[in-house]
Amino acid sequence: MTIGILGGGQLGYMLALAGYPLGLHFRFLDPSPEAPVGRIAQRVTAEYTDQDALEKFASGLELATYEFENVPVAAARCLAKHVPVYPPPEALEAAQDRLNEKNLFKKLGIATTSFAEVNKATELDSAVKRIGLPAVLKTRRMGYDGKGQWVLRTHEDVAR
Repeated sequence: MTIGILGGGQLGYMLALAGYPLGLHFRFLDPSPEAPVGRIAQRVTAEYTDQDALEKFASGLELATYEFENVPVAAARCLAKHVPVYPPPEALEAAQDRLNEKNLFKKLGIATTSFAEVNKATELDSAVKRIGLPAVLKTRRMGYDGKGQWVLRTHEDVAR
């Protein structure tokens, strides 16, 4: 079974290493010619927005996935026209916006920590009053591995 993975960074690398003992094979698509997976698997170097490259990439795959949540949804949708994509592009789209993701979990009855929408600085104080401290302020999009996150332990942290 050959699995296609959008993204060729360290998470993809670890995914392939875990899959090889199970008899799985991998092909990666990543815009960087230096993506680490090139040392252990076939790597297609192309932009995620390159429709022709995505179609060629899909050829011979049995399914596809992605290694991180900031892969463009359009790339997952393009692959889904050719092979099953797991999690589906709709899940990727929800995961790319932390507020939408939390609201979806709430709607589905999945437990989450308390959260509040904060769109401007003037809304932060009331959100902290409702949630309490400590709290974590997160960007809605493009955060990962702690990037785009600020731990608020004190009112001085909130003021900063």
